[in-house]
Amino acid sequence: MSVLDEFRLDGRVVIVTGASGGLGAAGARAIAEAGAHVILTGRRENLLRARVDEITAAGGSAEHRVLDAVDEDAVATTFGELAHAVGPFDAIVNNAAQAHQAAVLDVGKADWDRILDVNLTGTFIATQAFLRHRRNDRSTSVVNISSLAATVGVRGQAAYAASKAGVVGLTRALAVELAREDVRVNALSPGYFATDMPGDVLADEAATTALLRKVPQRRIADPAEIGAPLVFLISDASRFMTGAVIHFDGGYTAL
Repeated sequence: MSVLDEFRLDGRVVIVTGASGGLGAAGARAIAEAGAHVILTGRRENLLRARVDEITAAGGSAEHRVLDAVDEDAVATTFGELAHAVGPFDAIVNNAAQAHQAAVLDVGKADWDRILDVNLTGTFIATQAFLRHRRNDRSTSVVNISSLAATVGVRGQAAYAASKAGVVGLTRALAVELAREDVRVNALSPGYFATDMPGDVLADEAATTALLRKVPQRRIADPAEIGAPLVFLISDASRFMTGAVIHFDGGYTAL
C-alpha cells in the first residue's frame, strides 16, 4: 500500500454529528471525497438534505438523519437502525456543539447546563452509541472536535471553554481505555474559521483585526481546510495515534 493509499476511506462508514453546516458539513464533504459513506446528523433537516445533495452530486455517498445530540434514547435507536441498514461503523466525528458568549456574571445555570449538555455530554452519548455498533475487525476512530478555547483563555466563553476542555479530558481518558480494543480516540482543536459560530467577531472589522494579531498566519481559515486533518485522523495514516490533541489554528496556541 502506498502512502497516499493509507489516506483512502473506501468502504468505510463514518458518522458526522452537527453536520448541517460549518465545519461539520465541510468535514463530511472531505470524508466522502476520500471514499467513505458518510452519515450526516443534526437538527435542521433542510440543511442536512442540502449537504447530502452536494455530496452525492459530486459523486460521493451520503445520507442524513435528523437527531438531537443530547437525546440519549434517540441517538441509541438511530445508531442501531443505521448499523443494521448500512453495516457497522468505522468512525465518528463528534462535531455537534453550541457557542456561548457572555460575561461570567451573566451566565445563568440554564445557559451553563445547555452548553455542557450539547458540547460535552452529547459527545459522550454519541461515542457510547458508536462503540456499541463499531466495526470490530479493524481499527476504528473517534474524532472529537474541541477548540482553542480549551487551551487558551477567551473572554466571555466560560461555559464554552469548560465544555471543550472537558472534551479534551474525555478524549484522553477514552484513548487509554480503548487502545487495546483497537479504537483510536483523538481530538481536533480548531482555531477561527469563517463559519457562523464566530460570526459576531468576524462581522466586526475592529474585532477581526484584533483577532488576527493573535494568529501568526494572520488569516481566518476556510471551512474546507478542516477536511484534510479529519481524513488523516480517520484513516490508517494515523493508526499509531491516539489520545492526541491537534491544534489546527494558524499558530494561535503557539504564542
